[in-house]
Amino acid sequence: MTLGTTDARSVVALRRGLAILDAFSGTRREHGVNELARMLGMHKSTVSRLCATLEQSGYLSRDGASEKYRLGARIQQFSEGSSVELRAAARDVLHQLVESSGETVTLVVRDGLDMITIEVLEGPKLVRMQARVGARTQVHASAGAKAILAWLPVDELNRVIDAWPLARLTPNTLVTKADLLQHLAEIRERGYSVDREELEIGLRCVGAPVRDQTGEVVAGIAASGPRHRVDDAEIERLGQVVRNAADAISARLGAPMSRFAMPPDEATEAAQSRAGS
Repeated sequence: MTLGTTDARSVVALRRGLAILDAFSGTRREHGVNELARMLGMHKSTVSRLCATLEQSGYLSRDGASEKYRLGARIQQFSEGSSVELRAAARDVLHQLVESSGETVTLVVRDGLDMITIEVLEGPKLVRMQARVGARTQVHASAGAKAILAWLPVDELNRVIDAWPLARLTPNTLVTKADLLQHLAEIRERGYSVDREELEIGLRCVGAPVRDQTGEVVAGIAASGPRHRVDDAEIERLGQVVRNAADAISARLGAPMSRFAMPPDEATEAAQSRAGS
């Protein structure tokens, strides 16, 4: 059976669209139209048209400032089987965390080299953190992301850190690999992560890791609020509250209790050794 002209054109367009999506599978998370055209050997107008279509469908999203494209939230739905289970296990615990913390609560998972927010429950206060489902977050500055990063195997930890520019977002942001690795070691020791205005001035967050039935960290949760409410004393209180919530979710996922409080291991030493080599 031969394809008609219209069908043949549709197949070509589909193949080109898939090629564009494949271009985002490497370590580069953003591409402009000109760059994609060069990479794929397509005409700029063709790439522009296909990217616009993929954006409209949610498969790509475009940064308003740089005009570059990156994978959209729709892509995440293809790998959300485990996310659905995670959301179901976490939802009422997260609601309780909002009540006990009084702050906005988020649930973050790892997607390759990125950390993506898959659940947001806003706090009751008028002044509160703004977040959205599907947003990618800075791995070196977000409490939810760092709660995952701190427990990654050393090879994965290096791969994720090396793929990010460690941009200075505020004067408090950790921008060297050595400093970040030391910070992650401290997170493992106390069992929860902290963002002291590293992501945004005026915003403070406390996070903790969620584990699955194998004991591996599969998500991070965080409670976030303004610094006038989340002072040092409140950070310490929230650390225990958020950690307890993360442990409750972990238990629902079948995580072994003995893995909830993992002591610091040799990951930081090995990663720092690699960073210095």
